[in-house]
Amino acid sequence: MKNQLFKKERPNKEVPEATQGSQEASEIDDLQACIAQRAYELYEHGGCCHGHDLDHWLTAEREILKDKL
Repeated sequence: MKNQLFKKERPNKEVPEATQGSQEASEIDDLQACIAQRAYELYEHGGCCHGHDLDHWLTAEREILKDKL
């Protein structure tokens, strides 16, 4: 009886292939990774001084997006 209570049948659905939305999300992830890497380089170049993370991020973002557009 207990086995019947916990046993649920699930329909066997096919998993859809990657859509354009997931490809765009992947491109955004790649872009963010590039910006993060450049921001870290700016942090290191600035002597690893804390407190300028937003400045580094925005500078890196400008540089990367300028090259992409």
